[in-house]
Amino acid sequence: MNNGIGTPAPAWLRIVAALGLIWNLFGVYAYLQTVGMLSGADPSMSDAMPAWVTGAFAVAVFAGALGSLGLAMLKRWSKWLLLLSLLAVLAMDVWKFMMRGDAPAMAQADMILTAAVTLIAILLAWLAHWADKRGWLG
Repeated sequence: MNNGIGTPAPAWLRIVAALGLIWNLFGVYAYLQTVGMLSGADPSMSDAMPAWVTGAFAVAVFAGALGSLGLAMLKRWSKWLLLLSLLAVLAMDVWKFMMRGDAPAMAQADMILTAAVTLIAILLAWLAHWADKRGWLG
């Protein structure tokens, strides 16, 4: 419910936000594996990552998850968290493609996953801002 502001939000918005939440929870799981809180990740992954990239990873997934939850609840603050998540994803991309030095050697699956993460972050941030302009967020 949007507290009487604008028109009622369509059901598909909450469905997309819920899918975004699930996507970001997979990211939280991957982050927890990367930092060693859960087993299953290659320890060399976190060793090769500078601390600021690990921090950007944390901001990206936790802000994305909270922002998606807020979007499902039709809260206006969700757009700022999803924008923060997008900026953190872009910072990770800068490191991955410009600073790490082995971008040409990345596996095709890694490139596809990186592109998907960036695209979904862009779409979620755009959707939240668009929904706010339509008066669906309160």
